[in-house]
Amino acid sequence: MPTLPAASTTRTPAGHFRDRFLLLAAAFTLALLASAAPAAADASSDDDADPVEDPALAETIVVTAARAEQELGQVTSNVSVVTGDELRASPAVTLDDTLRRVPGFSLFRRNSSMVAHPTSQGVSLRGIGPSGVSRTLVLLDGLPLNDPFGGWIYWGRVGRESLDRIEVVRGGGSSLWGNSAMGGVIHLVTATPPESGPGLRLSALGGDHGVLAGEAWFGQGFESASLTLSARSFDSDGYPVVRDDQRGPIDVDAFSEQTSVGGRLAFSPSESFSISIGGDTLSEDRGNGTPLTGNDTELTSFRLSADIVSGRGDTWTVRGFSHEQEFASRFSAQQVDRSSERPALDQFLVDSEATGVGAQWQGEVGTGLWVAGAEWRSVDGATNEDFFYTTQFNRRRMAGGDQAITGAYVQRRADFGDRLTLELGARIDRWETGSGSRFEFNKADGSVRRDDAFEDREETAASPRVGFLYALDSGWGLRGSVYGAFRAPTVNELYRPFRVRNDITEANETLEPERLSGIEFGAVRYQGGSRLSLNAFINRVENPIANVTLASIPSGRFFVPCGFVPGGGSCRQRLNLDRTRIQGLEAELRQRFGDDWRLDLSYLYSNAEVDSAAEFPELEGKRLAQTPEQSASLGLEYANAALLQARLGVRFVGEQYEDDLNARPLSSFAVVDLSLARALGSRWQAFAGFENLLDEEVQVGISGAGLITVGAPRMVHVGVRHTLGPWTRP
Repeated sequence: MPTLPAASTTRTPAGHFRDRFLLLAAAFTLALLASAAPAAADASSDDDADPVEDPALAETIVVTAARAEQELGQVTSNVSVVTGDELRASPAVTLDDTLRRVPGFSLFRRNSSMVAHPTSQGVSLRGIGPSGVSRTLVLLDGLPLNDPFGGWIYWGRVGRESLDRIEVVRGGGSSLWGNSAMGGVIHLVTATPPESGPGLRLSALGGDHGVLAGEAWFGQGFESASLTLSARSFDSDGYPVVRDDQRGPIDVDAFSEQTSVGGRLAFSPSESFSISIGGDTLSEDRGNGTPLTGNDTELTSFRLSADIVSGRGDTWTVRGFSHEQEFASRFSAQQVDRSSERPALDQFLVDSEATGVGAQWQGEVGTGLWVAGAEWRSVDGATNEDFFYTTQFNRRRMAGGDQAITGAYVQRRADFGDRLTLELGARIDRWETGSGSRFEFNKADGSVRRDDAFEDREETAASPRVGFLYALDSGWGLRGSVYGAFRAPTVNELYRPFRVRNDITEANETLEPERLSGIEFGAVRYQGGSRLSLNAFINRVENPIANVTLASIPSGRFFVPCGFVPGGGSCRQRLNLDRTRIQGLEAELRQRFGDDWRLDLSYLYSNAEVDSAAEFPELEGKRLAQTPEQSASLGLEYANAALLQARLGVRFVGEQYEDDLNARPLSSFAVVDLSLARALGSRWQAFAGFENLLDEEVQVGISGAGLITVGAPRMVHVGVRHTLGPWTRP
């Protein structure tokens, strides 16, 4: 069983105890204060009136937290659910921007996937070690969506019209989901076709910055089968990503073009057996803000699943997937005054393949519900790239390797009386990496500059979890958990170097897996149209992987291990630190007022620091890069089907740092968003979205030379939506 995080080398154990005590005390204090509003509303309401129920509250069925269907109000984990209607009502045009309102959700950088480089789209929950690789597992209908080579997410693969809901589970999820779920799980659940007759959703929108987008979802149910098809197209001229007072002749709009197609065919020849096969493709082309930079991706994936229900009610599930991908990216070295650029790195062929299969059993034994299963996943990835440019690229690098992860898990859920629910679970994973190599040669004469064959490695990780839920009176419940989790370094982290403008980050084939131990405790209240959740958490990560700054280079020169570093750049390398500590408090309130109004509030405090780094003592006590200490969101929604749907949102993100040394601060910001929708009959809807309504500057990054990149300015779009089937509004 995981232990509580050890004391920092810069604080006393008494100080740590005080911090933890204050966090828990704050959680209970906020719970008591916040309960006053719902209690007052209950007391002042008509005793004979039925409470307004929220479809995203206790009755919602979720599957991610326990790999089995559960009502949201019975889950021992801290879960947020975003319904399909809420996704489609969002003013954001990308899925990741919609999810930023969920407590704890953040990407490696603050910019939208509309213009961001894919390798910066790693997901973090609660600020657990944000980087280009995700510390959170993202699933699509139970199968991984994370890039197998680098762990980032291609958000353009899934359209909002095709989604039924998104489940966000915060806290270590490795006891059930394994390697990538160290910080939690985000599950994208697609819509189910109607049992009879067709279901159809179509949407199209256009806006400033050349935004044109369209989505389609079709579902048809038959007597013993069903078919779903989906498609998404997105095109944007983008916007400049460098702050306006620092732009030069080389700065152009960062554009984006995406096309994705998916489908699934399911058969149910009997009530006890069903099988489905599906897949999706994505084609993506991006410009990264200068003429010589950009990236493109082509990927294809296939999914297969089968479910068998035995005579006694047990369920057996088998799932498998395959994934093939080609990625290319071009980088440049840029003059400080933005007057010119030259090619610096051409990653022309970054190939990866992944295959996975798993089997699970679910059934009742005695008085408890058991879930047990095993999984295997294999990844093979390589990068081919040209670098060291003078008048042409002079050197070529080929690097890569393969991984295999095998895991087995079991969990038991049992009720003790009417109030207490207990979950006990554990998982064992075996991580293997092999065939690692790095080969570099001069293109002119073929002379070898580097020829490394890396040692094969094996690691074993155990991920236990104990969780509970205790029901109190008046709709309140107490819940908590203690857990362990892990994450193995990706092929990308082990073997692929990268650069952001003049900052170079080297790979590291000796990286060790990250291991997390955590504890959390909180309270939740469901009452009519109200949901209040408060949670305090403490996590400790051993061997965290960080991009460590080895040197800042004022004028261009060679520096080991990065090679030539341009002036104003830095040399970094992925390294294991000793320990980081992430502790904080999160709160979420959803309150309905009558039939038409709803208020959403969320807040996250996350104190994420380097606890111990013996080889880099200057990092101890520093905040983790790209991790704000505070973030909050507010949403006020009015929904009257006969008149208007409107949502006003405000999102605040506190100050954070670009770098590990906390020398490059990124300012806090608050953005205001607005969405409006009007029904046009029973099947049509017109809508408009206003992102960053007040045109607030959002600082995304800052280079060693002081160059500031920024997020989206004010963006406006309008569109129409057509709905046919069981979702048709009266």
